Amino acid sequence: MNIMNFFKVNKNQSNDSAAQDLYTRLNTEMYKSGSWRTEDNGEDMAIVSQVICQYWKPRFIIDHRAKCAYEFMDGSETLRTVKQDDIDWESLKGIPEDVINRARNLDFHFPSFVRKYENGVAEVSWQLNPDGMYYMDEDGYGKTDDDEVEIYGFIDRKGNVIVKFKNIQEDWNLLRAMRKEAESIRINHKQIIETHYCPVKVDK
Repeated sequence: MNIMNFFKVNKNQSNDSAAQDLYTRLNTEMYKSGSWRTEDNGEDMAIVSQVICQYWKPRFIIDHRAKCAYEFMDGSETLRTVKQDDIDWESLKGIPEDVINRARNLDFHFPSFVRKYENGVAEVSWQLNPDGMYYMDEDGYGKTDDDEVEIYGFIDRKGNVIVKFKNIQEDWNLLRAMRKEAESIRINHKQIIETHYCPVKVDK
């Protein structure tokens, strides 16, 4: 075996082992009450959320089929499976620099969500900046002139980004096109894995 392949195989085995260990831990009673909750997210997937700054935040992704779990966001509200390369920076041009910096810092602080899984992919809505009413108190004071900035991307069952996050500016046709792209990538990836790793029956 090529030495680089040896390390790659062992790294994957290590990652799989960690994901399986996390799955076991998240299925204990500790993560089903109090500041934690586990909710069904479609297609044998689940989201484990934690209360942070009085809001429920998606911390972990659970795949019941594979019996693996992945940390989507850490306790400091920083995304773990999303990288800077997973953002379409061109689509963010023209928005305030401090808002762009939140994307650079992978800051998931404002209300954001992992939507239901469909055909192996899930839409993620990531609010980089809230509407000014977010800062308003119960008496109506504190409202700012902020405009809401929300970007969208699609992830697979491990939380990996398969269609980059974009500022779609409420172009819902674009969002639908992104979903189709994500589902197509997912199907093609699955076919490649099955072709390379599943035995093929040959008629004699």
